[in-house]
Parts: sequence; structure tokens; C-alpha cells
Amino acid sequence: MFGLSVVIPSAGAHAAAALHARTYAYGKRARQSLDAYWNTSARGTQPGLVLLHGGLWNGGSKKDWKSTAQWYAKQGFAVFAVDHRFNTDAAWPAPRDDAFAAVRWIRSHAGSFRLDRNRIAVLGAQSGGELAAQLGTRGGGVRAVVGLSPIASPELAYTSAQTTAASATRRKLRDQTVVLGDCSMATNEARCHARYRDMNPATYASGDDAPMYLVHSAGDPIPVRHSEQLRDALVQHGDRDVTVRTVSGKASGGALLDSSLRSKTLSWLRAHTGVHLDSTAAPQGQRLALAGEREPAITSSDNGSAESARVAATAARVEHTYAYGPYARNRLDAIYRKSRKARPALVLIHGGYWYEGDKSAWTNEGRWFSDRGYAVFTINYRLNTQARWPAQRNDLYRAIGWVTSHAHTFAVNPKRVVLVGSSAGGQMATAVGTRGKGAKTVKAVAALSPVVDPYRGYRDGQTSRAGENKRKLRDAGVLLTRCTPERSNKTCWKRWVDLVVYNGAGKGDVPMYIMHSAGDFVPAGPSHTLCAKLNAAKVSCAVRTLPGDRHGIALLGMPGARAALLKWIRAHD
Repeated sequence: MFGLSVVIPSAGAHAAAALHARTYAYGKRARQSLDAYWNTSARGTQPGLVLLHGGLWNGGSKKDWKSTAQWYAKQGFAVFAVDHRFNTDAAWPAPRDDAFAAVRWIRSHAGSFRLDRNRIAVLGAQSGGELAAQLGTRGGGVRAVVGLSPIASPELAYTSAQTTAASATRRKLRDQTVVLGDCSMATNEARCHARYRDMNPATYASGDDAPMYLVHSAGDPIPVRHSEQLRDALVQHGDRDVTVRTVSGKASGGALLDSSLRSKTLSWLRAHTGVHLDSTAAPQGQRLALAGEREPAITSSDNGSAESARVAATAARVEHTYAYGPYARNRLDAIYRKSRKARPALVLIHGGYWYEGDKSAWTNEGRWFSDRGYAVFTINYRLNTQARWPAQRNDLYRAIGWVTSHAHTFAVNPKRVVLVGSSAGGQMATAVGTRGKGAKTVKAVAALSPVVDPYRGYRDGQTSRAGENKRKLRDAGVLLTRCTPERSNKTCWKRWVDLVVYNGAGKGDVPMYIMHSAGDFVPAGPSHTLCAKLNAAKVSCAVRTLPGDRHGIALLGMPGARAALLKWIRAHD
């Protein structure tokens, strides 16, 4: 329980029953807490050991280290098992920031634990091993690093899983680096590659890094290449005190720490923390912030009001930008000509893998449709790097609601709203058209290269021959759901099932018109499945395949494509 001090009997004939355990907050955010274990009968100061749990940055707990922490504490260490934010809580470098913050907190409160603030080592498993190595190469204030199956190179974890032969663990590890980096390595995006380099402790190797003891098993799903690459970088910069060991078996992370390895790490840690440089510590009476005294995390909100941006000078066509919701990307452009008669509304949704893109992609087409009698609304929505599914679909519902509630302003018939989406925007449009009774929300849906089945996109992007677009689509699905599709993870699997549009198709949905090209990297097969289900429920749906390999909005540049789309919309609005 937070805030309670527990006395644990110490082993050994000379030990008094004075091993204490207590939980503290080292920051104000959720999961910024640590469990401290220290022996108050120690003479003078003692070395410290920080334990960082594994879990692929998306799981695990300081509680997993309880028995290990108690054991090391009984061997003469002040031990601190640390929780940190998951990658689903905050993207990189938040986990590293937390690890550094925890060590700073421990050093500043050294006197309360009879700790020598200059004799602190860190032990981490898997993702915790990566954080431990970051402390060792970026001046984190630690004297030594032990890594158990450290994921020293997230980029290696990503690239080595690009095959259908990759195990479920390796695929999950790859996907979790995508969530951690909040980006896809499948692109040449400079910021993403820079972030992956930043996640690799070898990037910061220098001549004065902490000694390291790195261990993997022969069958480790996190192969020893991770540690070998880190060692080579350290040695290249003059660091000679780096040991990489491979033990037998298939264990990984904390499971490696059997009695034999525990004894070896103890000897190594004692050898590397035994030199007493400076026992200066914080005042003994310094007050500690208990975890139960956390203040609420500081959050920011964007409550932007409607904003006008531009007014076109062309004839009677009017263009304004409005806020349709509370988030920064809850913006839409209204493109219309003034009218005394209510007319249908077109809501246009951009693509971009749910990862990028902007409403401006539809501006020219929006003007074209407005010149043909429609009130047009091109929308932005939260990207998958800002919020996970179903935030994007919720934003589309919010935009539709805004348009219908302002129908009088734009001379719109609120019962005649048609959605037109491209690629990821097509998935959103068709998802609204098939969720519940889609006809209660909109009149019709048209989609260009819609990603009707993101789960298939995930599987197609897994093969070694998958091109950049397919790999990026796979990564985008991971970012959208924030998890790897596994049936054993019911919460995650439900999220992926919800993404697949035809899973919700049936009676009461809206007519649909879908376009793909023959060489589209988003194949037409899932769209045909969607239409088959809708047609079986006596809902009109047709897929048109155009020659070539164009994708999304680019399809409208094909001869006759835009005219065919307009004809269909007029027949169904």
C-alpha cells in the first residue's frame, strides 16, 4: 500500500530486523513511482541498485521485481524498483525521461536510505535493459549497468521482424517500437529515423560510459546481436569494461536471473560499486513525497473556438474554416455558394494512413463539387499519433453533427449528407456507413481506395517482399490500435475487429460506391467482400476497378472517373 513502511526480517546472523520497504512518487504523472528497499542497520552508506522492469515498453511492473529487490537489499544494497510510463501512455523519450527522473530523485534523497549517491548501479530487463543502457551512455548518474536481454537497438528489432517467419514475440516487439517511436520506419521520414537513433544507447557511446554486463540466452527472442552492437560501439570509443554473455536455454529478461546468474551479477555489481568516492548525501530529515500524495497529472487541452480563415474572391463561392470540436485538428473548411434552397452536403475525408495528410488535399475537388450544387466540407481529424481508434471515427461523427446542426447557415438539407473518403479516409467513411444503422447518420458513402480491412493490411505488410506503402500501412494500423493483433489479447483483438469495415455491414446501412485501381497497393478484395455483405442485405454497393496503379484521390484524375463519381452521388444524395 502506498505510504506504508514495511519491515522485512533480514537474513544472516549479524543482521538486525531492519530491512524496510516503502513506495514513493518520484513525479506527478501516473506510473512515476518506485518501491524502495533499504537496511537501516547498515553502517555508513551503502551502494544503490535501480531495477527497471521489462515488458516491451507496454507492460510489466515494479512489483515483478519484489523478491529480487529484497534479495539484493539483503546483500547490502539500497534497492529501488521503478515504474515508468508505457509507450501507450506517452511516446519516446517519456520512458527514458522517467528513468532519469527516478535516478535524480533517488540521488537527491540518498540520506533517507543511507545511500551513497555516487555508487548507484542499474539493472534492467528487455525494454528496461534499453533504459538502463541509456542511463549508462547519457550521463545518467550510474556507476554500472546490468542488462538482461536488453533491446539495445529498437531499429534492429524493427528490421529483423520483416518476414512471415518472424515469431509472434518478434512481431510484437517490432510493433511496440513503432508505438514507442510514434512513427513508421517504413518511410524515409527524417524525424522517425532520428527518433530510432535516439532510442539506441549506442548512439551516445563515448569514452566515459558506465561499465556494462549484458546477458542473453542462446534461444533468446531478443538476440545477442543487440548487446554485441552496443559493445562494439562502446569499445570503439575506448570503453573496455563491457561484458556480453550468452547462457544456455531460451529464457529472456528477468527469467534469466537464476541463482547462478544472480550470484554472478552480485559479484560484478559489488566490484563496480565498491569504491567509495563521496558519501555526501541529502539531509537525513528531508521529506519524501509518498506515492499516495501524487498531484493530478498536468494535461493540456485545446478548446479552440470557430475560426475564420479565408474568404475566396471567386464569384459567389465562399470558403471559411471552422472548429467543429475541441481538439486542434477538429477543423473543417466549408466550401459553398450561397443558396436559398437547401441542397445536399458532401463531407470529404482525406487519407494518409491515419498518420498524416490534411483537408487541403480535397480543396480543388471540393471547389469542383461546390460549383455543381453541393455544400462541401473538407475535414481534418485526429491522427493515429495523437489518439487511437476509434477517435478518428468519433471525429467524423462530430463533424457530421456540426454540419447538420449548422444546416441553415449553409443551406444544407441535414438528411442528405454524403461522405466521400480517400484511403484511410475511405475506411472512416465506410465505417460510419456500416456502424449500427448507417442510414440513420448519412445518406450515402463513396470511397477511393478505402482501407476496408486494416488487418489484411497488417498481414500484407509483414512479408519480406512488402514495399514501403504496405509496410507503412501495417505500421499505421499498429499506431491506430496501439497494439499487435493477437486473439489472446481480447481488448486489442476487439479493436482490430472494429477496424474491419465489413464486420459491421448489414441491413440498414447506406449505399456505397468504391473505386480502386488494378495495381492499387490497397487491394480491392476487401471492398468486394464489403459489397457482397451489403448486397446480401439488399443495400446497393458497387466496386469499380480502374486501370493502372493510382491510389486515393489520384483516381479522380483517370478519364471519366470524376464524372462517374458525380453521377453516382447525384443518384444517391
